[in-house]
Amino acid sequence: MLDVFTYQIIIIIISILAISFSIKKYYENNFSLATFVAWILIWILVIVISLFPSITTHIASLFGLGRGLDALYIAAIILSYYAMFKLYNKMDNQRKRIDELVSEIAIYNNEQEDDD
Repeated sequence: MLDVFTYQIIIIIISILAISFSIKKYYENNFSLATFVAWILIWILVIVISLFPSITTHIASLFGLGRGLDALYIAAIILSYYAMFKLYNKMDNQRKRIDELVSEIAIYNNEQEDDD
């Protein structure tokens, strides 16, 4: 069975790989600076929490929760909902832009037919 130290090493390795992936994506211009900084901060937070898991217990007690794991679950759920909200907004904006583009193309094609 794996002990806590092994899990900490695995989490740190995964976090370092994720940080390097984020750096690569940023330099390939796939991430904005804000997105890049957010991901780096998240993965650094994961490393800190894996090295000092008692931090989650202190955070949980601040919010009146019993265990640190409960605080992590609640934070993960909140972040997931925030990510879904952001994705929904992006999809809605894309749909609006596509509708505008289709309208412009239709108007352009109609003008071209009138000129012929």
